[in-house]
Amino acid sequence: MKALIGWIVAYFFRWLPHSSPTGLFPVGRPDENSPVIVTANFSLTVKRVKKALEGQNLWLLVANTDGINVWCAAGGGIFTEKRVIDAIKIAELAEKVAHLEILLPALAAPGVDVQEIDAETGFRARFGPVYARDIPAYLAAGEKKSEGMRRFEFDLTHRLDMLVSMNFPIYLLGVAVVLIFARQTLLGYSIIFWGAVGFMYAFLNVIPGKTGWGQAFFSAAAATAIWSTVDWFTKGDAFLHWGWFFAVFVIFFLAGFDLAGIVSARKSDAELLMHRLGFKSFGSLFSIKELGGIGMDREKCTGCKTCAEICPVGVFGEPDEARKMAFRDDKACFACGACVKQCPEKALFLS
Repeated sequence: MKALIGWIVAYFFRWLPHSSPTGLFPVGRPDENSPVIVTANFSLTVKRVKKALEGQNLWLLVANTDGINVWCAAGGGIFTEKRVIDAIKIAELAEKVAHLEILLPALAAPGVDVQEIDAETGFRARFGPVYARDIPAYLAAGEKKSEGMRRFEFDLTHRLDMLVSMNFPIYLLGVAVVLIFARQTLLGYSIIFWGAVGFMYAFLNVIPGKTGWGQAFFSAAAATAIWSTVDWFTKGDAFLHWGWFFAVFVIFFLAGFDLAGIVSARKSDAELLMHRLGFKSFGSLFSIKELGGIGMDREKCTGCKTCAEICPVGVFGEPDEARKMAFRDDKACFACGACVKQCPEKALFLS
């Protein structure tokens, strides 16, 4: 029962930290030669990683990220090389495995300097697949990534996974306001809220607009236009439900508040707004960084392909004739900072 309650809390309040115990845990029957997989101690992450690794014999090293998931903790300056180094030392990993290698989650790349881990502990850290479900295939292939193992898919499956968990706390805040000021509208509020969220998440790729807020405004305008038209033909008054029309715009705005940053490969509207308001960091949600486009100092680039290996959205192609990395789709960059952090020559930057 305790485990079920923990899963419910972690899933429905995904925005909030929810910790799992840290340390070194056996998966299957590992020995001194078994691989070591590193992850964050967000409880939902740990559960999903363990599920993906069923049937394997390896070690799972859970680092302390304050109960925050891998990508958010890395982007927020919490999942860093120091946290990984601490985990290695506290677990006395060097005494439990014969090799000196660890496999990091690919989405930790924005925050973890692998060279520092090597220098401090002697462990060679490398980044594995984006999804834990691909780790068994990655290991079976001799620790080689396919193209699909490098990519994060902002597809319908991802959006549906995030739909309830990312919006449930917002819904509850709305419920609290409704119960205080207009209890009789609770059912209508609930229907409109989940209808708005469901519509935005399901049809994200076809709703006009370049930002989540723009798509939210378009959707709200379309919904109120249809509603007012129905009222006009059935009741003779296009503004019969004007109060609800206002509520529709508010609810769609809430549904689209950080739509771009949560379920699409676009820069976060919320982060951009916070930066414009003068906030350079905001807890674990984001740290001091630029949110512009990706740039390259060609004089420094050696064409090592580290950036292509770690980019989760395929911004980079193959080296050009001058053995410099070429952009395959630089407009796909949403400023996660992974390539900038991992470039050994410091040839990349966000501006």
